[in-house]
Amino acid sequence: MPPGTAGSTRASRRELAVSALAAGVAAVVILVLGFLAGRWQALEDEQPAFQPPASTLPRLPEHLVTQGRSVYVAAYSHIYRGAGEAVPLAVTLSVRNTDVAEPIRIDRVRYFDGDGQLVREQPEAPLVLAPMATASFLVQAADRRGGSGANFLVDWSAQEAVSMPLIEAVMVGEGLSFKSRGEPVEAAPQTRSAAAEPPATD
Repeated sequence: MPPGTAGSTRASRRELAVSALAAGVAAVVILVLGFLAGRWQALEDEQPAFQPPASTLPRLPEHLVTQGRSVYVAAYSHIYRGAGEAVPLAVTLSVRNTDVAEPIRIDRVRYFDGDGQLVREQPEAPLVLAPMATASFLVQAADRRGGSGANFLVDWSAQEAVSMPLIEAVMVGEGLSFKSRGEPVEAAPQTRSAAAEPPATD
């Protein structure tokens, strides 16, 4: 065998081995990337979508009558930045029953704009929250009617003395997120269920 033949053969074998190794590595990378892409899509598919709130108890408790409260919650359907550019925000109103033993009733939820005009009243109310349950109301970022001075007024009541519910608005959009906590403003009108009304007398 000529002297140069053996060296050429070994070089060819090395090239083939390197090529095979590179192909194997590439195949592994493709498989890993495919797995990660599929897992990422699965995680995205698992993200919960917003659902309108509903009562967490099957019906209103009988005699659900106490003096209620109204809570004011500042909200922002957009804020301003730079030279006055408006940044739209999605608003989630969160009403949390903090009492470990008693339900509360969300009697009314109203959403106002910065001029004090009623934008809408949430049709899901009244609804009942079980102890430690939460109801969330959404104003989408595309709905900018509230403006930078938007606000909610939440009326709630309970059958027994309960701890104060935690009511907040959470604003999210374009890398921004912040929240505002509700403030009690007044006593809401006292409400009575039909079962709680005293019997009529002649």
